[in-house]
Order: sequence, then C-alpha cells, then structure tokens
Amino acid sequence: MAKFLFSAFADEASADILEQIAACKANGIDYIELRNVNGKNISNFTVEEAKELKKLLDDNGIKVSSIGSHYGKIEITDDFEPHFEAFKQTVEVAKVLETKYIRMFSFFFTKGQKIEDYKDEVYRRLDAMVDYSNEHGILCCHENEKGIYGDITERCVELAEHYGERMGCIFDPSNYIQCGCDTLEGFKLLQDKVTYMHVKDCIAAIDTVVPAGEGDGHLEEILKMLDEKEAVYFLSVEPHLRVFEGLENLEPDDTTANAMNKKFVYPDNKTSFAAACTAIHNIIENKVQPVRFGIIGVGNMGKSHINMHVKGEHKELRITAIADINPERLAAAAELLPGVKTYDTAEALLESGEVDAVIIATPHYDHSPIAQYAFSKGVHVLTEKPAGVYAKQVREMNEAAAKTDLVFGIMYNQRTNCVYRKMREIIQSGELGEIRRVSWIITDWYRTQAYYNSGGWRATWGGEGGGVLLNQCPHNLDLWQWICGLPVKVQAFCHEGKWHDIEVEDDVTIYVEYENGATGTFITTTGDCPGTNRFEVTLDGGKLICENNKLMLYKLNGRVSEHCANAAEGFGWIEGEWTEVETDGRNKQHSEVTNKFAAAVLRGEPLVARGEEGIRGLSISNAAHLSSWLGKAVELPVDEDLYFAELQKKIAAGNANKANVVEVVQGDMSSTF
Repeated sequence: MAKFLFSAFADEASADILEQIAACKANGIDYIELRNVNGKNISNFTVEEAKELKKLLDDNGIKVSSIGSHYGKIEITDDFEPHFEAFKQTVEVAKVLETKYIRMFSFFFTKGQKIEDYKDEVYRRLDAMVDYSNEHGILCCHENEKGIYGDITERCVELAEHYGERMGCIFDPSNYIQCGCDTLEGFKLLQDKVTYMHVKDCIAAIDTVVPAGEGDGHLEEILKMLDEKEAVYFLSVEPHLRVFEGLENLEPDDTTANAMNKKFVYPDNKTSFAAACTAIHNIIENKVQPVRFGIIGVGNMGKSHINMHVKGEHKELRITAIADINPERLAAAAELLPGVKTYDTAEALLESGEVDAVIIATPHYDHSPIAQYAFSKGVHVLTEKPAGVYAKQVREMNEAAAKTDLVFGIMYNQRTNCVYRKMREIIQSGELGEIRRVSWIITDWYRTQAYYNSGGWRATWGGEGGGVLLNQCPHNLDLWQWICGLPVKVQAFCHEGKWHDIEVEDDVTIYVEYENGATGTFITTTGDCPGTNRFEVTLDGGKLICENNKLMLYKLNGRVSEHCANAAEGFGWIEGEWTEVETDGRNKQHSEVTNKFAAAVLRGEPLVARGEEGIRGLSISNAAHLSSWLGKAVELPVDEDLYFAELQKKIAAGNANKANVVEVVQGDMSSTF
C-alpha cells in the first residue's frame, strides 16, 4: 500500500554530475540524494551554485529526494558553531533544490567520550538544527550510523520519540548491522517513525556491505512491512559495494570499504552502482509489489486511481503503464508517475508487454471491447463500473473471460462498505425470514449542467449509453441485487432531460416484483438538493433501514405472516425493538477492491466482485430503460436483442457531438462512488 520512489547516492557511480544523471536514468532511478557533485560536497554549495545545479537536474528530468549532508558527522567535542552556520546555508540550498529533507547525524563519540557526559550537548546541537530547519520549511532526517549517539536502535527510538514530527528518521539496515543490532526487530520499533530508507545490506560475519537482499538486513521483510503503510517513501540506494577513489573523502568513517568480499567487488563504479540499483528493483518489483499494473483511461476515475496509488493506498502492485487518447490528459497523469510508460491507445498498452493487469476506466461502451482484447493478450482485467452499456455486450465479455484462466474483477467498491456487507449478511442468513418489500430512495447525486458539459461523451446515448442509471447508480443497482436478489419483473419511468439540458435520463422511478411476491421501488435523480439516501428492507421478521451510514434493525418478536393470519385482534401489533446494528467498521472502498484484485492475480485469493457479476445490476438498468421506452413492464432476464435495437434508435436520434463541452478532469472523486 506504500508508494516507493527510487533515489540514489549517484556520486558512487561517478564524481561527474552528468554521469551521475546518466547512471540514474540507466538504472530506473528518478531521484537523487545529493552528496558530492563534481568533486564538491553538497554541504559546501552556495545558493547560486544550487540554482545552476537545479536547472541542470530539471533539464534532465531528475529530482532531488534529499540533501545527503554531513551535518552531525563531527566529534561531539568539536566546535559546533561553524558547523551550524554552514548548516544554515545548506537549508537555503535545500529550498532551491526543492527538497524538504536534509540528512543529518547525531555526532561522533570516537575519542573516548562517554555518551552520558554529553547527552545534553547532543540534544542542544540537534535542537538547533531541527528548530532552524523547521522554521524554514525543511525537515532534518536523522540517519543511524556507527560511532554516533544515534547508533543503535534504542537511542534512535529515543531520538524519534523526543522529536516526533519535528525530525525525520532514516532507517539504514547496514549501519544497524555494523552496530550489532537486529534490523527486523529494530524496524518493528521504528516502523511508524521512518521517513525514508537508505538501501544497503551487510553480511555481519565478514562485516561486508552487499546488494540489498544478499545480507543479514532482512530488507525483503522490512520492505513488505513498510508496504503495509499508506504513505510515500524514498528508497535511497547507497551502494558502498566497491572501494572507489574518493570514498575516504565522502565517508571518512566508513570502515566497510576495507572489508569487501570478493564476490561483491565490481570492476568499476558504474557496475557496482547498477548492481545496487538492480537489487532493490528486484525486491520491490518481484517480491513486494510484483503485479505490473496499467490504467487505461486517465480521465476522472483513472486519475483518481493514480492519486490513490501516489498516496500509497495500493499493495503488491505498481503502475507501469497508462493509456489515453487525449495527449494532454496523458501528459498530466504521467507527471504524477515518474518513469511510467505512456500509450495513446488501449491496444498499444496491451501489446507492450509492460503490464500483467489493467484497470479499464474509459467511457462505458469501451469496457467490453477493451477487456476482450486484454484477455486475448493474456492480461488480467479489473473494469470500472458499469460493466458495459447493454447486457448483450457484457455477456460477450464474460464469455471471453470464461475461455481464459485470467482474473476478471469489477470495481464494485461499495461492496466493501461495512454497512452494506452487514445488511447482506443479515438478509442472506434468513434469520428475519423472507423479503416482503424493498425501497431505496437514492437522490443525493446532485449534478449541475457544468458536470454534464465536462465531457463530450457524457450524458449522451451514443457516448455514455444512459444517464443517472448508467453513471451514478451502477453501484446501487449492484448492491440492490447483491443484497436482495434479482427481481423478475420491472416497470420504470425514466424521465430524460427533466432537470438538465441532456438527452438521457436524470430522474427515474423503478417498480419491481420478486419471485416470492415481494415488491420494491428504486427512486433516483441528479436533480435533488438536498437529496436522500435511504435503503429500507421489510422482512417477515423485522425491518432494516440503512441511512446516514448507520444500519438500524427493528426485530419483531414473531413473524408478520403468522401473526397476520392467526391473530385474534383486528388491530393487533407485534412487539419488537429498534437497535443499531454493530459492524466491523471497515470501508476501504476502491483500494480494497484493487488490492484484493492483486492478491487474486498472485495467489488466487477471492475478489470483492467477480467481473462476471457486472451483468446482474446492468440487467436491471437495461430493463428499466426498456420498460420506460416501451411504456410497459418487462421481465428478467431482459430481451437483450430488443434492448440493443431500441438503444440504437435512441443513439440515432441523439446528439453525440455536443457543442457546449468544457473538458475537465476531476482528480478528487472522494465525493462520489
């Protein structure tokens, strides 16, 4: 669920900044942790030099993750004031380079000084740097290091707890090993305090730094634990794999440079740098986030999925490719995903070999054909709702999926809502008897004309295939049938353009009948403000009401069917009691659907909703449209050929080329389903 950004100390590839940039690009590194540039330590840079460096990095598409400074790497007995004055200059350099982090240390004790004698002095110095950087919008991040105050886990925890959010925490597994610490146990103590990681490993027995995953650092386990967090982390590669000219100047205290095992000695700096980068890519891409994920369509919902990923809400997957037919949208989305491959068609992405799975977030008509093409290319599919516009098209998609062993899911994220899950559990258990009546008023979908003008395909029969039923209500229609089952008869009144200048329905009333004789109504619109969202199910043994994110239960002391038939009193009553139903409180929405999809791809775990189920809610929508068009009740399963023929008439009479379009991509979709 974390978002990992790759960074590196590229001065271990070369002293030359242009060669550092080239090494980063060659090894899939989008950020650099600056330490030495053209032989000069970043801590000695002036603001003017930083401006020149910033332009060079910008021109080459490389960003700065952190200032890899040497502050705090002096003896605790050395004069601090000149050190602090230089630090102030580096804070200004950090601002110019547009990074919010400066790496720092907590002072050496290598000349026999006793830690307890200088603890107050350590804190005085750290206070000065932390407070100054905070005042200027920069965060000092403490790195554990052998020989300093914060060398072992216990003292790093102490520092982190003392400073809280005022100071960041860098976790360096190799440095902990060199201090005799158990990295896994240490990470468990520090995991909620870690700001970012330095990636290097170490074999304790021979005190040798090795590529990530080759030593005793438990990097795979640690990164899997870090991936459980919904956050963004830099993974900053610090190779130390080969003694190279100038290392004694970069890290004068680095004792591991003298103990390199032959297995991990490389012919040159670029090779050792590449080996270190390859190692962390291998852990993340093959073990921590192994599913290569593509997004087809980066409009409103596609952009929303990207934002979720950037926030670290996804687990066991990484976005490797995106596609959109709109170049501007594609470019804007790519800016959020450094290194992502971009394609101007769904077909190009699916043919690229860059993805194992895709989410389809295109206009509705495209869901089925794109999914079918993905299956033909061996790609797993998670489609946005609705599954399609008409059941005949969706059935073809389901049949294509059935011919493969690929995972096929649909984004019915409302099934993750604890209230709806509990409602279904109670009804399906049979404890309250059969359903007698269902009523769902779902009118809190208020939309303005500007919303409908935001896309040329929106609110047209040819572009979207419907209005409120196809755009806003697929989740509700799915929940309705998921909780209560499919009806057998539908009569509907779909008012087209009642509240807006559109050709599709924006006000709907549906009446249904179930096989057991129960009835139901479903009322929705995009024209009510304020709206209502009240889902009520009356059963033989009680009533469930879902409203305002609460589930209320009136449980009768008996059954209506029995009491109605046998009671002696004409105005009798069945006693009962209202209670609020307790749920597990979990409501992860889109991220849970996506993460369970990845788990299904990797291990065959259950999906939130199988893609084949998309036809069920759509069949109610199709029946409602058909009933309204024909002016009579229709039965389920709907006549798919008749619906398709009637839809073609609506398309022919409609206006698929609207003149009042003002394209807008709404990145934040948190207020909608």
